[in-house]
This record gives sequence, C-alpha cells and structure tokens, in this order.
Amino acid sequence: MIQAEKIVQLQAHSAALYALAPGRKVNTLFSAGADKVVAEWNLETFETNPFAIRTEHTVYSLLNLNNTHLVIGTIHGSMHIIDLNSKQEIRHLKFHNAGVFHMIEIPNQNEVVAACSDGSISVWNENEWSLTRHLSLSREKIRRLAVNPSQTLLAVACGDGSVYILESSGYKIVEKLDAHIDGANSVYFTTDDTLITGGKDAHLKQWSILDGGIQLDSVPAHNYAIYDIVGHNQWIATASRDKTIKLWELNNLQSPTRLDRAKAGGHINSVNAALWLENEQLLATCGDDRSIILWRIKL
Repeated sequence: MIQAEKIVQLQAHSAALYALAPGRKVNTLFSAGADKVVAEWNLETFETNPFAIRTEHTVYSLLNLNNTHLVIGTIHGSMHIIDLNSKQEIRHLKFHNAGVFHMIEIPNQNEVVAACSDGSISVWNENEWSLTRHLSLSREKIRRLAVNPSQTLLAVACGDGSVYILESSGYKIVEKLDAHIDGANSVYFTTDDTLITGGKDAHLKQWSILDGGIQLDSVPAHNYAIYDIVGHNQWIATASRDKTIKLWELNNLQSPTRLDRAKAGGHINSVNAALWLENEQLLATCGDDRSIILWRIKL
C-alpha cells in the first residue's frame, strides 16, 4: 500500500480553489480559483511569493509553458497569456463564451488545447497564439484532457459520459468510449495505449485503447464524482467531491490509500484538483475549503 505524509496545509486564498500548476522555479507552485487571484507559493518557506495576478473572473485552469508563459483560463471563456519574466499580459484570447475547465500542451506540436464547458475544444499555436482548430464534441461540458506519453493521442472527457480519443496530429477521432453513465470528468494515460478515466458515477475505469477501446477494469472508487487523476510511474492519485484523495497502485486497483480529514488531516470539502510535483516528490491538492495540502508520497 502506498504511504503518504501530510507536509503542510497552505491557506491564503479567500474562496474555492480549482487549479494548480508548477511555479516559475523548482519548489514553487501556482494556485487559483474563485477569488480571482493567481498566487505563487514557495514550497520551502510555505509562504506566497511576491507574485500575484488578479483577474476579473473566477479562474478554472492554469498552464505553465516552460516557465516562460502562464495561461489562465476563466469561467467566462477567456484565456490570458502572461509573460512570466515581465509579469505582463501579452495576449487575451476571447474565443469561448463559457468556462475553460482545462488546458494541456502538446509540446512536439507547439500547441495548446483548451477544454470548454460549451462541449468543444480549441487548439492554439503557442508561438503566434492563433486558433488552428475548433471541434465541438458534446452538448455537455468538457472537464479534462490528457495526452499519452508519446504525444500521439489526446483523450477528452465529456459531460455526456463519453471519452473521445483523438489523433493529436490531425485531431481525427480514433475511438469514442462510452465510459461513465452520468458524465466523464477526468482522464489520465498510464501508457501510450492504456487510459484511466474517472466519472460523475464515482467509478475509476481502466481501458486499452487498442482494438476499439476495451474496458480492463472498473472500480467503485469514491462516494461522489472524481474530479482529477494524476500519476507517476506505477501509481495514480484521484481527487473527489467526496472530500478525499485516494492513492492507487496500477497493478492493484482494489486497495487504495485513503487521505481524508479524519485520519490524514485532509480537506474538509470537495477536492477539485491535484498536481504531482516530480522534482519535489510532492503531491499537491486543492479544493472548496480554500486550501492547498502538500503530501509527501513514499514511493
């Protein structure tokens, strides 16, 4: 069973947190949410750095691009491109009219993909910040995206329960998985052709993308919706609306380590996002209780 130790609980925000991203340097972390402030934390002193960005609207997503630019996605569809050296906004992309829930980079193509609550994804050239593609995939929200290790496939989690697998080169649909009854919220590639999905139905499912998308496993993982999945090598962490984080060994999805308030000093409300900070060997989680918890995972 995976062991985890709570390091610290960081509290400075005044409203629910929805997004985490690596900071500008090692041992730093960005956070943002409903208080409309992007903060950067020093993970050695456990205090905020003298760096803050105030937005007009709730922040749903953050993306750090090579420590040179920070992309901020908001509840009303705006994407703000911040130069991390000058701390100035260099572009304001106003394409979507609804929340940008998640953003991901495909480095070998110099592209950023944004997932929107209008059921579509947009693809942006990160050199010019020009729109290269727009695909409507669902009538429901798109919550999360994932790219496989070789950057050949993109997984898209849709609120109607489906998960689309697209070729990243041309964004052609390869497979459509009927993944979760009430909505798919989270996706994570463990290998190039193995995908983990989490849903509003609180189930965690494992899929082989080969040969039409075969379901390998299904586990009643949480009591409420699974909002995020992150991982490293042979383990993953799931964050849920049921106020818990669970740590899973990929070769045994039956005996997770549960990080809750009562036994581990965890969150007291919904856990909305998680981030594995590989350089620091830390798992960061955040949620509706306005706080960030840092966990030391003993691998």
